Amino acid sequence: MNTLTKVGLIGLGRMGRFYLEEMQKSGRWDVAYICDKSPGIRELARKLSPTSKIIDNEDEIFNDETVQVVGLFALADSRKQQIERAVKCNKHIISEKPISDTIINEWEAVYISERTNLFSTVNLYLRNSWYHNLIKDFIASGEIGELAIIRVCHLTPGLAPGEGHEYEGPSFHDCGMHYVDIARWYTGSEFKTWHAQGVRMWNYKDPWFLQCHGTFENGVVFDITQGHVYGHLSKNQTHNSYIDIIGTKGIARMTHDFKTAVVELHGVNQTIRQERPFGGKNIDVLCNLFADSIESGVRSNKLPTLRDSAIASEYAWRFLENSTANELPAIGEIKTLEKIIERRRNMKNGYGLLQPQ
Repeated sequence: MNTLTKVGLIGLGRMGRFYLEEMQKSGRWDVAYICDKSPGIRELARKLSPTSKIIDNEDEIFNDETVQVVGLFALADSRKQQIERAVKCNKHIISEKPISDTIINEWEAVYISERTNLFSTVNLYLRNSWYHNLIKDFIASGEIGELAIIRVCHLTPGLAPGEGHEYEGPSFHDCGMHYVDIARWYTGSEFKTWHAQGVRMWNYKDPWFLQCHGTFENGVVFDITQGHVYGHLSKNQTHNSYIDIIGTKGIARMTHDFKTAVVELHGVNQTIRQERPFGGKNIDVLCNLFADSIESGVRSNKLPTLRDSAIASEYAWRFLENSTANELPAIGEIKTLEKIIERRRNMKNGYGLLQPQ
């Protein structure tokens, strides 16, 4: 008896390929369809997944009653309509974030998904990381006392302006909403106050660096620093990424180099240091949790919800909007940005490079 979960993937760009690879590795998925509008990507899909039906029209996926799950990995402006169609066609949903192109559409997608018993989830990948789960369990044990302060930083020479964000928005929304979400996940509370400062690097129209600090309703203080502005033209590129959590009695922190993550836990009774492989986007964890849910008929409570994504997206936009009211200096010149984009086109190894189409 075939127990594989039958799925149709819509969009085989950078993230779509991650899902395909992990689903193939797991042996738990039947990737029945891959849909993409690009002829070049469809040709690539035939090589990567010879047993899948490669199509350019998603209707076939939605109309096939045997498809149990749809994976929504195209641009954000397509997702709200696809979520609506999936619910109408009785299909479970795995979506990339954000779940649509505007806050209004995101919340409509949330309400659509919550009016059904179908399962849905979104790739808020930090929640599925071993390091954040280890830290959260340590906090729950009481080792650092009461949670008081969360500091998150993620600075890389990643996607440059105009290089692939489109409907996903500026850097702090497209990438930064992950850090907005993980801060909320740790506190189990909602944002109460905030003040944001941004910089329009290279005189680009949107801030590509933003730092926001504030409070949650339970009194926990946060600061989030994010930007794809970190040494784009330096001879040897590097990054700065960490979380630093301060309690009334102890601390917990993590750093990584995108290959290895190091967690240091300093509690009242234990001092722990763990070093393990970073884990990337943790797509394998997400896909396995979703497959478990399909097979058992019970949705895993470890899966992020579309509501979680909408909240993170909304506050990322609110913080960006707040930055425009607090001076928004423009530093640098567009010609520098042009040099950055040209360098990234020719780089073989780097941060967040676009995959060839």
